[in-house]
Amino acid sequence: MLKPKNPFPAAKPEELSVSSEAIAQTIRNIREDHGLEMHSFLLLRKGKLVWEEYFRENEPERLHVLHSVSKSFTSLAVGIAQAQGLLSIEDKLYDFFPEYASLCDSDRKRQVTLRHLLMMGSGFENKEEEIFAGGFEYDMVQKALALPVIHPPGKIFNYYTLGTYLLSAVFSRICPMGIHAYLRQKLMDPMGFGPSHWNVDLNDVPLGGFGLYLQARDLARAGQFLLQNGVWESQQLAPAGYIRDASAKQIENNADADGKTADDNTDWGAGYGFQFWRNSFGGFRADGMHGQYIVVLPEKEVVLVMTSRLDDMQIPLRAVADILLPGIE
Repeated sequence: MLKPKNPFPAAKPEELSVSSEAIAQTIRNIREDHGLEMHSFLLLRKGKLVWEEYFRENEPERLHVLHSVSKSFTSLAVGIAQAQGLLSIEDKLYDFFPEYASLCDSDRKRQVTLRHLLMMGSGFENKEEEIFAGGFEYDMVQKALALPVIHPPGKIFNYYTLGTYLLSAVFSRICPMGIHAYLRQKLMDPMGFGPSHWNVDLNDVPLGGFGLYLQARDLARAGQFLLQNGVWESQQLAPAGYIRDASAKQIENNADADGKTADDNTDWGAGYGFQFWRNSFGGFRADGMHGQYIVVLPEKEVVLVMTSRLDDMQIPLRAVADILLPGIE
């Protein structure tokens, strides 16, 4: 396989007021001080690549599992589709599934919109582990829509991957090619992405909340695209207003449904947008299990990509806040 083309001009860190030692120490802190498994580390400032390092053989060419970073790509597809008039985030969820109208059996269910799904505030009883545990060889849409809505939509944050799957299922109703092919056409191909893969359910619906695989440089492309509010090479590929909304705080996420304050993992309690997390140290991020990150820091014009296989996801973000950021003027 050919080595992916680097879409960014290169610069030395100090040329853009970034400390090389701060970058190196951030990586050492994660890999050596804490013994965590990193796969890639890419840092952009002002659109230039100031650091690119890989920690496995052939890593630049690998399609890396993204876990919940997939959610952020689902959100982008929704924003682009809304600009095209294919849907509105104010649309009611059950309107897309008339064959399941009998499952829309409460006032709360009738209130659930795509916005509520995007902000993790739909109010559904969270049974996703039980549903996903059965694999994907059955009608997941029917099972998801049959669950009760136990909280008023829009009021309570509940991290709900099944809700993101429903966004993908909605997408397949309004765009038969599905969300993955749509993103290839509208975003990935125009931006020069390499190959991609998205796992699907029994009906070939991409899983939405997880299952997307991309190369690390394409995550950097996505981060720079977000930093530029949806512009790539002078083309507005996604609405700037939607990206601003998606990356802003749409719902409080520092307390659970019972009002109990979140623990000290503040990067998971600093606010949630439309399938993006707010950072405690500024900016926002796409975030996936085992340490997959696209960190966007608009005030510093910085994009950071990390891919990993680790269990403690707080450690890399603490290293960024405590070691890397003080080294960026």
